[in-house]
Amino acid sequence: MILKRLWKRYVRNRPDDYQAYISLPTEAQEPTLREIQQIIEDIEFVFEARLDVYARVKRLAIVTDQVPIDGVDSAAFESVLERLEALYADTHSLARIEKWRWSNDRLVKTYVIVPVKPLFPKTDRQERPKSVVG
Repeated sequence: MILKRLWKRYVRNRPDDYQAYISLPTEAQEPTLREIQQIIEDIEFVFEARLDVYARVKRLAIVTDQVPIDGVDSAAFESVLERLEALYADTHSLARIEKWRWSNDRLVKTYVIVPVKPLFPKTDRQERPKSVVG
């Protein structure tokens, strides 16, 4: 059993299922509701309409079910993430975490995507000198 898990994860590098959790800020200076709705529709297409959308305080949470790898268009998912990053480019950076885990004897690759506000304003980041250390 352990050998099977290690083989799938490290040798094949291919999960059985994909899953995603995406959190979208909905503050006044953020993208319009129509732009967010389009992103949700695109994610719905990528994950075969197997998702839930939850309203949270100042954000929306999109949670997909586990979808078999053959049912997910990874190129379309990357395209959605690029558009999401472009939507929030002026105010946020896109934090992306990929996690491998086992669920019901299946290897699941989970994506956690959250636009986060940077610690320093964009203008400060561009003017700050680059570190000379490695």
